[in-house]
Amino acid sequence: MRIIGVILATLLAQQASAQLADVDWWKTTTIYQVYPRSFKDTNADGIGDLKGITLKLDHFVDIGIGGLLLSPVFKSPMKDFGYDVSDFREIDPIFGTMVDFEELVQGCKDRGLKLVLELVPNHSSDEHVWFTKSIAREDPFTDYYTWRDPKGLNASGHPIPPNNWLSVFGGSAWEYNKEREQFYLHQFLAGQPDLNYRNPRVTKEMDDILGFWMDKGADGFRLNAMPHLMEDQTFPDEPPSNDPEFTPDQWGSLSHIYTTDLPELYSYVFIFRKVIDSKQEELGRQMVMMVEAYTSLENTMKYYGDEYIEYAHFPFNFEIITNVNNKTTASELKAIIDRWQNALPSGAWSNWVIGNHDRRRVASRFGRDFSTAVVIMGQLLPGTAITYNGEEINMEDTWISWADTVDPQGCQAGPEFYEKFTRDPVRTPYQWDDSAYAGFTTANSDKPWLPVNDNYRELNLAAQKLEENSPYAIYKKLTAMRKDMNAVRSGQLGTSTVGDDIFVFTRYLQSADEKNVLVVVNLAENEVNADLSGVPTLKSGAMITYHVGVNSSYTSGQELSPSSVNVPARGSLVFLYTNAASTTVLASLLLVFSVILSLLH
Repeated sequence: MRIIGVILATLLAQQASAQLADVDWWKTTTIYQVYPRSFKDTNADGIGDLKGITLKLDHFVDIGIGGLLLSPVFKSPMKDFGYDVSDFREIDPIFGTMVDFEELVQGCKDRGLKLVLELVPNHSSDEHVWFTKSIAREDPFTDYYTWRDPKGLNASGHPIPPNNWLSVFGGSAWEYNKEREQFYLHQFLAGQPDLNYRNPRVTKEMDDILGFWMDKGADGFRLNAMPHLMEDQTFPDEPPSNDPEFTPDQWGSLSHIYTTDLPELYSYVFIFRKVIDSKQEELGRQMVMMVEAYTSLENTMKYYGDEYIEYAHFPFNFEIITNVNNKTTASELKAIIDRWQNALPSGAWSNWVIGNHDRRRVASRFGRDFSTAVVIMGQLLPGTAITYNGEEINMEDTWISWADTVDPQGCQAGPEFYEKFTRDPVRTPYQWDDSAYAGFTTANSDKPWLPVNDNYRELNLAAQKLEENSPYAIYKKLTAMRKDMNAVRSGQLGTSTVGDDIFVFTRYLQSADEKNVLVVVNLAENEVNADLSGVPTLKSGAMITYHVGVNSSYTSGQELSPSSVNVPARGSLVFLYTNAASTTVLASLLLVFSVILSLLH
């Protein structure tokens, strides 16, 4: 029987290895979004740079990251801090040089890290040479952007915009250019004119840019603001949203049925994917194409493509960012997660994003108690995990005064509304240690471009490395699970609730020898004793604690009965368990026996 057990274990291990051998690197790892301006400054100008990222590459290895996602580092006048690109093939001097980028690429390769770039195909800077030549009607650039004649003149003799379209940052989406005597479309800042993808030359330009950076060493892209790529060419007014939360000049006051989510935009996602796939084959290394799209679940799923055509490898999953808050119940949380999983097209790969450079930090949205549970969900739910820099140490938003506000979205909202719209609080410098400016910079005369959070003396990476159960320590355990446990990498998902306040999910495999994972999340403000014995995918009589949280009476490695588990208020627990022999295992045993019997005869 021992020989049979060894044979069976070997067969199962080989089967698991074979299943994972073809998995692309981006499927089973954590991708870490670096906001370069705020990560690490090496030249004491108060702004993070590429050398700073290279200097800290060992941090990513230490915390179990597989790939870096760099927010834009291309040449830019920085009206929107890099999301307004004036040269898509150059590194902005604020961040360094092309040599610095090449050193970063090599540093990543040396450590087995992948490097993904964020690119905004929707628009360029108004300082891009394409736009300058388009203003002058210099072919072939005349129609690289969307130009329209004025609707007429107002009582003061000023040109009237073609329609009522609004910018995401507020105010008209049209800007009049006196030289060309026309309006140009900008769905974001006036300094970010929208490119016209109905001109095939523009598409070819972007294709070439993607190829340029892959040749330079990029392992893929996140394409930003994709829902805005195409607009209705009849340019009708958009209807009001009737949302009382917004003033008439704010983007949310209209329903954007003519400027976002147009059906034809998905064909351009396919075009970009073909370029990336072709370059992947040429260079012989796996690429990833991710898409950022704040839109409905139905429209989000369209970015995957269908059974015949693949578009993006995956669109970012913002369900936890947009739909989960401190009032969410256990049943609602289950419904949100199930809805996403059930909406996935056949064969599509999932992902979980819990924070980014545009939305409040996890610890500030949920509180530092519940934020750990959210990080656990982001890491252990099926698919790729996405981390925004600072989440691994539970960084919080920094309050920014009106005087210190630099984000254009906040500035355009004015002193009365800036706190509602500014993204500055989530972009403040990384807190490395308790030295001046949290170890982000050695600047003397120049302070950091944004203030460092006052809590950096207590909340910083160096301090958490000394704590046994710090957010940093918990994060490392979670990424280790992603690397080492087949149930997390490729296991099925089971979700359930216990009572009104407990959400439970399991990641499990059918093999009796595999370690499976059970995660318990308490959404209540008080400790709850939960009976988990009814969880459908939990078939064993005991569980071993893996993560116990900071307020738990349990210790790591403790064996518990599922019938009575104390879950701390706003806390979470992670357990490991094994299943009883499953039908798959029994079938494998019968196969082994039949092989042995055939050999004996």
